[in-house]
Amino acid sequence: MKNLFTFLFLFITLGTNIKAQDNKVSGLDARQFHKYWKVESESPDYKVTFLGDTAEIVSPKGLTLWRKEKMKGRVTIEYDACVVVEKEGDRLSDLNCFWMASDPEYPDNLWKREKWRNGIFLNCYSLQLYYMGYGGNYNSTTRFRRYDGNKAAITESGLRPAILKEYTDTDHLLKANHWYHIKITNENNRVSYYIDGTRLVDFRDAEPLTEGWFGFRTTLSRTRITNFRYECSPQQTSVVPLHWIGDVPGQDKPVSFGVPFDEGEIFPETSLQLKTVDDKDIPIDTWTLAYWPDGSVKWSGVAGVIPAGTEKLTLEKVVKAKKAEKTEKPIRVGKAVKTVNTTKPKNPDNTCQRVSSVSVTETPENIRIETGLLSAYISRSGEFLIDSLLYRGTKVSEKARLICSTQNEPLLDNAPQLSFAHYTGKVKSVSVERSGSVRALVKLEGVHRRRNGDNREWLPFVIRLYFYGGSEQVKMVHSFVYDGEQNKDFICSLGIRFDVPMREALYNRHIAFSCADGGVWSEPVQPLVGRRILTLGETTGRKKNGSKNTDIQSQTENQLIELSLQQQQMEGKRIPPYESFNEKNRSLLDNWASWNDYRLSQLTADAFSIRKRANNDNPWIGTFSGTRSNGYTFVGDITGGLGLCMHDFWQSYPSSIEISHACTPTATLTAWLWSPEAEPMDLRHYDNVAHDLNASYEDVQEGMSTPYGIARTTTLTLIPQGGYTGKRTFAVCAKQFSNPSLLMPTPDYLHDRQAFGIWSLPDRSTPFRACVEDRLDAYIDFYQKAIEQNKWYGFWNYGDVMHAYDPVRHTWRYDVGGFAWDNTELASNMWLWYSFLRTGRADIWRMAEAMTRHTGEVDVYHIGPNAGLGSRHNVSHWGCGAKEARISQAAWNRFYYYLTTDERCGDLMTEVRDADHKLYELDPMRLAQPRSEYPCTAPARLRIGPDWLAYAGNWMTEWERTGNTKYRDKIIAGMKSISALPNRLFTGPKALGFDPATGIITTECDPKLETTNHLMTIMGGFEVMNEMMRMIDLSEWKDAWLDHAARYKKKAWELSHSRFRVSRLMAYAAYHMRNAQMAEEAWRDLFTRLEHTPAPPFRITTILPPEVPAPLDECDGISTNDAALWSLDAIYMQEVIPKDE
Repeated sequence: MKNLFTFLFLFITLGTNIKAQDNKVSGLDARQFHKYWKVESESPDYKVTFLGDTAEIVSPKGLTLWRKEKMKGRVTIEYDACVVVEKEGDRLSDLNCFWMASDPEYPDNLWKREKWRNGIFLNCYSLQLYYMGYGGNYNSTTRFRRYDGNKAAITESGLRPAILKEYTDTDHLLKANHWYHIKITNENNRVSYYIDGTRLVDFRDAEPLTEGWFGFRTTLSRTRITNFRYECSPQQTSVVPLHWIGDVPGQDKPVSFGVPFDEGEIFPETSLQLKTVDDKDIPIDTWTLAYWPDGSVKWSGVAGVIPAGTEKLTLEKVVKAKKAEKTEKPIRVGKAVKTVNTTKPKNPDNTCQRVSSVSVTETPENIRIETGLLSAYISRSGEFLIDSLLYRGTKVSEKARLICSTQNEPLLDNAPQLSFAHYTGKVKSVSVERSGSVRALVKLEGVHRRRNGDNREWLPFVIRLYFYGGSEQVKMVHSFVYDGEQNKDFICSLGIRFDVPMREALYNRHIAFSCADGGVWSEPVQPLVGRRILTLGETTGRKKNGSKNTDIQSQTENQLIELSLQQQQMEGKRIPPYESFNEKNRSLLDNWASWNDYRLSQLTADAFSIRKRANNDNPWIGTFSGTRSNGYTFVGDITGGLGLCMHDFWQSYPSSIEISHACTPTATLTAWLWSPEAEPMDLRHYDNVAHDLNASYEDVQEGMSTPYGIARTTTLTLIPQGGYTGKRTFAVCAKQFSNPSLLMPTPDYLHDRQAFGIWSLPDRSTPFRACVEDRLDAYIDFYQKAIEQNKWYGFWNYGDVMHAYDPVRHTWRYDVGGFAWDNTELASNMWLWYSFLRTGRADIWRMAEAMTRHTGEVDVYHIGPNAGLGSRHNVSHWGCGAKEARISQAAWNRFYYYLTTDERCGDLMTEVRDADHKLYELDPMRLAQPRSEYPCTAPARLRIGPDWLAYAGNWMTEWERTGNTKYRDKIIAGMKSISALPNRLFTGPKALGFDPATGIITTECDPKLETTNHLMTIMGGFEVMNEMMRMIDLSEWKDAWLDHAARYKKKAWELSHSRFRVSRLMAYAAYHMRNAQMAEEAWRDLFTRLEHTPAPPFRITTILPPEVPAPLDECDGISTNDAALWSLDAIYMQEVIPKDE
């Protein structure tokens, strides 16, 4: 009988846990109470009585009322409760609860030690749980704690969990006989407790409890509980919500974007589907961008063509019941084979529209791409990037090629006779880099070759061409590397030229340029306008008697016809052939002017001009001048033509678009990346003497201020068309192509997946948190205005910002040594990226994208003796002698690469995977701590931060992208060797021994020598490490990292009297140690200190002329260092230690 009772007990108890959670049933009535609840009481004399669905508990000692179901995932618990004081002996105290409770020794069975706990409060220290004691200690305090399951805390008070939140005011203590509505939420690392709608707890847990049981706790009182319910859902949704950055496209939109997933969630063979809000499928290609250590997909690339006007989309796993046809096309890239998964619905009627597939045909001589609308022919070598482009079978462009010219001296009054050289691109290799059914990507590599003379080859380039099924658009990403001599090779012009067939009569040919604010300049090559008006001949209906009234009527009819012809021409309509006109009108056509050449020139950020000329022997005449063109143009006739958009056209001045030979059978369209109308490109250092590190913060070294190896990337869109379609359509296209919208996961989704580590969503739920958000917004707004007011634009400058401000001159220190261009100092690009991730703001996206393009190309060396390194801040982007890995690190490019799948960013990250090998030749501490003073026999030297942390980020990126565990092993070797150093991350000197072959770090100096480095973690290392520790779980490293975070501030003062503020380090320690006092100190430091000094009030004022050339917003004490440092601190701290004030 005893065995049978035991069996029934286990069946009821365990069966209840296994069955689907009946979360809507309160179970607080007499009939169902024992099915859903279990009493664990210190005294057998407790009583539970019922009135309807309300249970009343009288507990002479401690008692826990446990809900039997185990809760898991995202949990919301709600109930109503009160403490009853109605008779003598009723005690007003302890409306308490546990949640997510479990026993570490028996995590799947809370009841295993139930009898041992016996309802005794102290024994509950053996559990892991969250605890809220509302009105505890005889209604004197309300406290929140997290229990760690440390059994020793039962007897040793010093080991008991800290109070994480406490209230002692009467507003947060119990009121007798008051019914409280209690709501508890657990979501990822966020734990919240609400009472009567007011949030009392908003705790962020570094090691969140994700499953466990709920317990209603009371002691020595009479309490009532009712209306209990809870909801559980998976921590992560399986559906990826997507949104547009920018406007919803009004035309079909080719897209490529990245999506992060949790470890183990999907694998490379998993099929995904893109769906609209009305459950229509959109065909896509998918491929793996990055892997988790278990081989699952960390980031997936997705490509598709989104139908016009599609606002909401989701990405989902293909369910087995609805199998998709999947094709896999391996494309060999170097030694790696890239696989593209193409998902097509079996039922075409369920697609948004019939979307053509893209096909790739390869021969030894060329590659042919077919998209359904477009045919492209690409030779594998030679002068031309694209042999021909056909739109719906009509050739609209051919012979696309690169052109360049140089001169041997800058423009100087005393310069000797100039000599010029002209170059044309020479393609050396062409490969299909990736190919699916939706998207094909062709990569071309080559050099610029001199047309005559010595056949010199220089300016290596990489061109990528993106084609999408069912789309006529071709995305072109053009990158080149400067490998000339800065004192000899002055580039006069650099461009991409296309031939455009012109088949129709001159009056049926059209030229159009986009202007500012949606404006359009458009003219036919031969406008139908002059002294006389073109007609189709004699007007019918004119009376022979020629009465005055009849003549007036006929004139009016003629005018209507004539205006109609002009209007039709301006709208791109076909004008009848020459033979259709009589001799009189043919004479007009024979004699009216036609225009052969056109130029749109943007030589400054604020002024463009449009000019045209009749032929080469005659001058240009002005047609229109404006402020900022967005760089879209069309050239062609009514049977077809080519549209072209240069992205960031005015921002990247001096740029221009030139159309030549429009009156001939073949026009040329040239997109000038560097306009021939501008002064030649002068890349020499700004001065021929150094200005000293102490005097001007400038670290100039012999031979190091060189542009050799820097690069520049420009994106263009080619739009073959069936003809000119009028100004309104042209304006719509100009807007869409020059300011393209992007599709990507929502901020909430990216935050839930901890994409790029730990960061916060905007939170204005308390006055203090709102204050933090206001400051974050103010920094972004201030820099947006600073970019515009200071005109931080131009071919080599756009995307960067200045380092420091001069309040006396009311200008940024653009001309002072190391205080000028910022060059990623203190992770300014990460500041922009995390600001974008949390908000999804399109304006911040544009800033972050521009800075990434700049810092990844211009501030970094891609070839030559400094390849793999970048230049510290300076008046010249490449001027500083400090060439370091922190400027070139992959961490800066990860955001843009993973969010957009941009292959050029992938190249940049691959370039630096072995950048640590440069340490054999270039010691970053060669001047500050020479080997002669700091003994070291290791083959190289580095600092833990920012050097090793930058290299570790490079290795992590290469490992996750390729699966090459060699790079993982180097990270682990570094982590273990740092953890084994005498003082771990505090080990001195700054320059430690390093072996690039093994990744091991050593020291040969006095083991008692300690040091700190304020730059160690604030050059991106902190953010990279947050992500890396999800990839590599190494306990000794986590201990060393936490130790450094907890003791950095104190050690920095002890060792060097440094007061440099790194609030996120202290916040990290407070978060992981659950130390409220440390968290408070981190927030206090954030608002009271700049980098090294006390912070003045944050105030922005406007300075007016004549103090400044034009109105200028000014902030005393502003520096990009502090803006980036403060913002990255705050973004992290809002997530892990938010303040409740």
